[in-house]
Amino acid sequence: MYRTLKIEIDPGEVKFSSQAQRHAKQNHPEDVPKIIPHLSQIISNPHYIGDDFKNPGKIEFVSRIPGEQSAALIALTIEKNEKDGYYHICSSYFITQSELDKKREKGILKITKPAKT
Repeated sequence: MYRTLKIEIDPGEVKFSSQAQRHAKQNHPEDVPKIIPHLSQIISNPHYIGDDFKNPGKIEFVSRIPGEQSAALIALTIEKNEKDGYYHICSSYFITQSELDKKREKGILKITKPAKT
């Protein structure tokens, strides 16, 4: 994380609370069920990571999911919750290739690994 965004984050577990899941399902009802099975893979091994600075204290993890046209975006807190000691997922949804490209052009998303050839 530090190499990509110059942010130091302590190791820790991530939680997608039922409240956050309800919120995500309200805003992105088709996306969340497709993303949930891939959460740990996206967070532990993202293709892109970024900070749009519009949501202080949160960063974005983006990866492709096999069989899906769009890339999955996971918004995650960068500080552990004082009450339970977890990092928290705030939202999850798909973004189009165009949205991904715009975020890369603006410097929001940074590649974490070379593209497969």
